[in-house]
Amino acid sequence: MGSPRFGSYTTARVTGGRVERAERHAARLCRDAARLGLPQPRRIEVEALLIRSARSAFGAGDGILRIEWSRVGDASPELMAIPRALGPEPDRWRAGISKATHPGPGQRHNTKHVNVAAYDLARAEVDQSQFDEVLLFDSDGLLVEGGRSNFILVTSSGRLVTPALELGAVEGLGLTIVLENRPEIHFAKLTQKDIASAQELMSVNSVRGVVPIVELDGRPVADGQPGPWSRRLRNLFHPEPRNT
Repeated sequence: MGSPRFGSYTTARVTGGRVERAERHAARLCRDAARLGLPQPRRIEVEALLIRSARSAFGAGDGILRIEWSRVGDASPELMAIPRALGPEPDRWRAGISKATHPGPGQRHNTKHVNVAAYDLARAEVDQSQFDEVLLFDSDGLLVEGGRSNFILVTSSGRLVTPALELGAVEGLGLTIVLENRPEIHFAKLTQKDIASAQELMSVNSVRGVVPIVELDGRPVADGQPGPWSRRLRNLFHPEPRNT
């Protein structure tokens, strides 16, 4: 067996043949390369690859592009584009608690790192179940992130929080966009008890935006319906049309 790849990646949504937030995805890949001690790709080359790959894979249609900057062993890192179908887009998700344990911060520096076993296990759990996402907790029982998203929670007291990045979560572009627009969101250390008493639980990533999680391990979150905060935050990614 050869050496595993080392590096990071970003995942962009393509809508009508257009890569959403291409410049930000390119900047994020450069940022993460620097965090990992890799030479940075040229932003203009990342953007060009995003645009070229979207056109080739989807034409004027929709899809998802993963752009990876990684290397094997001591080789120079290389850019790779991996397209995939967008798939269904339910307006609410069902989630479960993963059987995998989040590995913690390690040496990933909050990057979207390739070859993380816990993420692969979490995604396999989703593929093999009726869940849309799973929640990964660390060895101390604290919520870190999901297999493909960050989380935002409205606590029982009405406080808007997201898991502390120091626990090792990916510093996702979707979460960054939300934090830029809603400074009242606080970082917190959250247990399963906090999740069980939450008024709202939401997934956030740059492909799906903000999606309310209305069911966890077969039980409703709060009243089992999307809450007001999920509707407000969703508008950051998918604005509702204004009446004229």
